[in-house]
Amino acid sequence: MTNLFIAYVAAFFLPLLFHSWRVAVLGLGAQGLLLGLILAAHDQPMSPQLMFEYASLFLIRAVFIPWCLFRWMKGHELPPDFSLIAKNLIQWMIAFLLLVEAFVFGAEMSPGDPHEALQVGTAAGSVLIGMLVLANQTHPLGQIVGLFMVEGGFTLVELLSPHIMPFPVAIGTSLAVVIFVLTCGQYLRRLLAISGSVAEEKIVP
Repeated sequence: MTNLFIAYVAAFFLPLLFHSWRVAVLGLGAQGLLLGLILAAHDQPMSPQLMFEYASLFLIRAVFIPWCLFRWMKGHELPPDFSLIAKNLIQWMIAFLLLVEAFVFGAEMSPGDPHEALQVGTAAGSVLIGMLVLANQTHPLGQIVGLFMVEGGFTLVELLSPHIMPFPVAIGTSLAVVIFVLTCGQYLRRLLAISGSVAEEKIVP
């Protein structure tokens, strides 16, 4: 389990190092995959509800979200210097301190359970880094990536529960995530269309 949490931290932190929106989107897919693996690593008896949760995490977060973002961005190239946070020393120090603070928070919340403290710290780190991305971003894709980082952190907190969600709750939660993704898609496509129209107006004499 420890390796899964380290991998999850890498999945939301390493994309900050790259000038690539594709790496950022693939990072979201990796986070979704790891959420499913973290759930699978819990010592819980197999049941239809648990299988549904596995499928929801894998299909929606590891497949559906990246596929939608790549599809919506087709034909729209971002500047080559695109990055999730500003590339300067202050931003890097803020990102590092937020990550450290997240794990300090996890240790304070679960002082007697190192495993739970690690999971809480990882979740808090995802939420804080997602908020940092939101604070830095003006491009809609970057904002959506930040939102999904925050939402992934909340989901990781939900996985702390030893109880499996009842079918109606699990179905409702999955539908809410799908609706959230499609709403983000409408926001992204409309702003990309507006920015494309503005760019064409600037080119036409």
